[in-house]
Amino acid sequence: MDPAPESFPCALLGGSQGVVHLRCTAPFVAAGITAWLNGMEVGHLPLPRAPHPGEELRLQLTRLPRVPLPAELRLGTAERDLAAALPLRTPADAVALFGPGLWQAEELTLQHGVLHGALRNAANALAEPQPFARINASLSRPLLLGQPATLADGAALWPFQLPLLPEDLLDAGLVVSVHVAGQEAALATLAWSRRDADAEAQRLVALEARLQEATEANQARIAQLAAEQQRLHLEQQARIDAFIEYAGALLLDRVAGTASALAAEDADLAALRALIAGAAPLPAAAGQTVPEGADSTVLPASPHFSFGWHQLERDAGGDFRWMGEAAAIGNPAPDRPLSQVVVHLRHLYGAERPALTARLDGAEAPTVLEGEGPAGWRLRITPAGPAPCRTLRLASLHHASPAEQGTSADTRILSVAVARVEFHFLAP
Repeated sequence: MDPAPESFPCALLGGSQGVVHLRCTAPFVAAGITAWLNGMEVGHLPLPRAPHPGEELRLQLTRLPRVPLPAELRLGTAERDLAAALPLRTPADAVALFGPGLWQAEELTLQHGVLHGALRNAANALAEPQPFARINASLSRPLLLGQPATLADGAALWPFQLPLLPEDLLDAGLVVSVHVAGQEAALATLAWSRRDADAEAQRLVALEARLQEATEANQARIAQLAAEQQRLHLEQQARIDAFIEYAGALLLDRVAGTASALAAEDADLAALRALIAGAAPLPAAAGQTVPEGADSTVLPASPHFSFGWHQLERDAGGDFRWMGEAAAIGNPAPDRPLSQVVVHLRHLYGAERPALTARLDGAEAPTVLEGEGPAGWRLRITPAGPAPCRTLRLASLHHASPAEQGTSADTRILSVAVARVEFHFLAP
């Protein structure tokens, strides 16, 4: 560290573990040396006698209040500074000077499956916490921190939240302990026994689980619709630009007299009509849901293909729809007991084999992949027991965008293409 200027009778040697080290370089008389941070006293060293030149002085800090950084720790009296100021540029500088302080957890409440609370540090309010929670003494999960508040005494108060999941509640109950990195002991522990839950609380837990599932499905649908809208906008703009360019060229050819007059329909006019016809949407297919005896087959053109699906496409094998990361299919007969569902695939993107999971009305259902090759693969889904089902939800572990991978200009998220879905029911 640079030596102290001649105007200061003490040289600043540095600071650690809450102690600022000084060396007397010139005689001076003062009742003591005080440390100030933004005008607040944070430490004091009494001087019963005048120190000798060369004598080392240790000024003990009592706290570091929360102030805007960067800041300076002034050392001296109310009238003048006795040493160069100690800079505090970042929270790491404050921790290196004073230590992490002492963290405390306050105002713990559990509301609607979310643990609310606040972390308080009165010793070193400039430190930034790294909090986490241990669930049932086995699973660690970070806390969601809010913006810190400065209290009247200079202490820092950090609000936090911790969403709890339905699977966190074991047969023996739920135990949550709040921790901060660097401080071994738990700040607080919350224990909840399952026997404390009445029928209403159990219904609330089940309702929250279904609400969480619906929220995730809705978010996936919004993201899918936004991506589809962006893709359609770009495609429409490209077709409009191509139409304007072609029509302008055709008009210039007419004016210049270069267009050939044929007895049959003009080739340029036929090409223009084909371009306009290509921009029109595909017609709706007739017979979108085909009943097969006691079972029902949902075709790609059916409105039962809910969110998560791209536009209807067609190849030599027939109609199909590409699926994004996740998608849903409505059951055409939701009141009938379901025995199994068979999903016929047509294409696969970004993987050698499909990796799909299925949920029937939120309940996980085992899946078996049958057949060979993308056009011959069948995903057989069997529910845990025969019961009515409203919606089949599929999710793919492998999904990618051809545009991001550089294979084509297609910006859609693709996983598998579905040719049809067969719902098999128990005989009445």
